[in-house]
Amino acid sequence: MIRYSDAIEKVVVWLTRTDWAPRLSRFSAHFVSSVAIDVDLDGDQQRELAGKLYPTILEDFLTVRFGRRGRLNVIDDYLRREGRRESASYRRYLRAARDSTPSLYEVVDVDSGRSVTVRDLLFGGEPVTVLEHRGSQALAPWDRMAVRVLDAGEERRFAGAMLLMRHEGAIRALNAIEAKVKRVSRKPRGRSRRRRAASRMTRDAIIRSLPCARILARHWLLDILEAARAPSPELRNSNDEAVVFCKVRFPILGDEARISAVLDGISSFERTEAGKARWTWRVNGFPTPPPAGRKRRNAVMLSVSGDGWVKLGGVEIGDGEVTLTVNSMERAKRGRVLLSSRLKHLVGRAVTSSRDPHQVTKSSAEKPAQNDIEPPTEEAVRAMHEFLDRHYRRTLDDPLPVLGGRTLRQAAATAEGRGEAIDWIKSVENTEYRRGLKQRRRVYDCGWIWEELGIERPR
Repeated sequence: MIRYSDAIEKVVVWLTRTDWAPRLSRFSAHFVSSVAIDVDLDGDQQRELAGKLYPTILEDFLTVRFGRRGRLNVIDDYLRREGRRESASYRRYLRAARDSTPSLYEVVDVDSGRSVTVRDLLFGGEPVTVLEHRGSQALAPWDRMAVRVLDAGEERRFAGAMLLMRHEGAIRALNAIEAKVKRVSRKPRGRSRRRRAASRMTRDAIIRSLPCARILARHWLLDILEAARAPSPELRNSNDEAVVFCKVRFPILGDEARISAVLDGISSFERTEAGKARWTWRVNGFPTPPPAGRKRRNAVMLSVSGDGWVKLGGVEIGDGEVTLTVNSMERAKRGRVLLSSRLKHLVGRAVTSSRDPHQVTKSSAEKPAQNDIEPPTEEAVRAMHEFLDRHYRRTLDDPLPVLGGRTLRQAAATAEGRGEAIDWIKSVENTEYRRGLKQRRRVYDCGWIWEELGIERPR
């Protein structure tokens, strides 16, 4: 099997030894300045951007024609000089790269480790399946990305550069290209041959004549900057309390065995494992809804077992302390009062420490990724999926601010609201798929939501 990267690497090595190298350097500088035209970047930031966009810049350079009447192209020149040394498969891939146009695609389905089915949002048409080993293990349904799909013979493959965008960024990129198409198609017809030819161009031909790689890269950059500058979301737990990671430490003054016996006697405490001095603090019931009129724009942090218990925190005995761990100051206060009233003289005065969740997220992001984290057990996954079933089933009948106060059932029942309901389900499915990948567990199946709302899942 021929890899696209192998074919392109040969061309890159060759062009660095020819007079194409300075032309690529000038092309790269112009590309970066065009992408960052409305963004204030210093020299280091421009160089960093050039590095991140290098695969995109290179792929675009391979398609450009220079000279009089566009007779000069680096792929054509390479094949003319070195083509006889390459196999038919390599030559086919290089020609596909030369003739490619980047587009904006939406992931419809993923066969992890094998392929990705995508829909072209710019040119339209039926979804196509692209053979992709590595990318299929990282992409999720309804991801949107700027990429080139190469049709080389009997198979389709992604080119090397891929720019992921959020839903909002992808819409802005599409609108920007459509606006340019309208401007070109509305040009007054003149007597010149070029103007008459332009007036007869189809929409697809106009798009292929545009600098789509630069337009898409520009909106990718703007999308990244907007996401980075957006205010941090307000995190609240299942009791609708601001999330703050707290630890309440009680110094041990009495016998640890007696402390364990007291903790075993608290009805809301359950040992996590026989013989271990660890307990889960939990209560039965469902999350507390936000007050009427207030929009919950947060990630709710829950831990729910299959029988409907909501986890409030954890307690552990060790290093001469009884430690309560919770995710809000209110829970820390309630837990401190509870433990003090039960343990009494067995422990000393409690000391509470706290950390902001965004500081924890930042410090975690700076640490190298660990691939040796044990995935959850199938029993834990099943319990979580049962909770999600209940959670999303209730959500279908809850008024949602994003839908103007309508429920999902109400939105799905109208022509104008159906699209909004589809976008909501796509967002949920994308989130749950990515959560499953991150936690290395079986992905939650959102298929029943489409059926419940009477919407056929887009294919």
